[in-house]
Amino acid sequence: MEDPVITKIKKQFAKKGNPAKIPHMNGKKIFEARFEEDGIYVDNLGNQPFLPWKIFPEAINCLRDNGGQVKKGNAMDSRLGDSNLDLNTMEGYIASKVYGCKVGDSVFRRIMPIASILAWAEICENTGEQIRLLQEKEEFQAFENGKEFSLALDIGETKESSEKTPISGTFDSRNSELRNLETKLEKSLDIIKELENQLAQRYEATRIFENRIKEKDLELKTLQDKFKAQLVEIERCESELTENERGRISLTAELTKKLEDISTLEGRLSAKEKDLQILAGKYITVDGEIRKVEENLVGKEKKINNLEVALATSEEKSKKLEKQLADYKGEEKLAVQLREKEELIKQLKGTLASKEEEFTRLNEENRKYKRQQQFESEGLKQIEEQKASKKWWKHW
Repeated sequence: MEDPVITKIKKQFAKKGNPAKIPHMNGKKIFEARFEEDGIYVDNLGNQPFLPWKIFPEAINCLRDNGGQVKKGNAMDSRLGDSNLDLNTMEGYIASKVYGCKVGDSVFRRIMPIASILAWAEICENTGEQIRLLQEKEEFQAFENGKEFSLALDIGETKESSEKTPISGTFDSRNSELRNLETKLEKSLDIIKELENQLAQRYEATRIFENRIKEKDLELKTLQDKFKAQLVEIERCESELTENERGRISLTAELTKKLEDISTLEGRLSAKEKDLQILAGKYITVDGEIRKVEENLVGKEKKINNLEVALATSEEKSKKLEKQLADYKGEEKLAVQLREKEELIKQLKGTLASKEEEFTRLNEENRKYKRQQQFESEGLKQIEEQKASKKWWKHW
């Protein structure tokens, strides 16, 4: 048997029209509502316009459980179970009982059209933040006890009218009443058949709708599985990205250290280049001095050769003089000349010895300069190798 709340709403649609224009609480705005066999469709809930019939009896149960008056609840800024959307508010109660929401879930806001429809059907009073249940009508109780049925009511009313007819009525009037009853019965049977056909169509539509819902549930499950797989892939990518970031930081630190080392080596190489320039200047100076010493040495060697030639000549003259002295021993003049020559020879020998000592000293200095030149060339070679190493670092 249909719930009296649903019947009351349907009667209001039958009275006001379907679809119907339903005012908001303040009466300044309206929205359109259209009732079908499965529920009511409204045009002010965006992409979720459907309100199943089950909502409205549950709304009345919420009111009865709370003394006939409850808060509407705020689903915009709260989750189910919050102080503004607990299970004692109508929005929270319907979300839990009808839509199966759990504490902590987000709730789609539906209270505005629900409260407006209940007020429009004269079942509730819709105030600012609360909804109050009006005095329940006797017809609600009649529906709960199973005492109201339209065809029985029509027949009962006809019987009551016939019972009020005097017994003295004519047979023709009885036949007329019987024909009227048969006509009403036929119309009622036709209505029942039409309703059965509509019910069968609705059942078929419901079955198709349920199949579509199952297909959508299967698609939703597939999408959820894909979403989970994508979440796993995203987590893996994030992990790889974290590792790559760590590697990048490590490589950046190593590169910074290498750049610092290169900067240090460049500083050292710059100092070595300065030292090389100084050594090159010293080398040029020393090379000039060595050349001067060599020139002096060549001159000294020439003088020594000349002295050796002069000495040889003196020795020959001395031999000649000795021979002459032997021939002329008695002559004193020759003896004096011979002594002079001997003295000259001694002087020449002393000069020759000093020249030989100087020549030996010059040779030793020359060897020292050549050794220093060799050391400086080795230093230049090392500097060239460091330059080559610097070019390699710069290329790297």
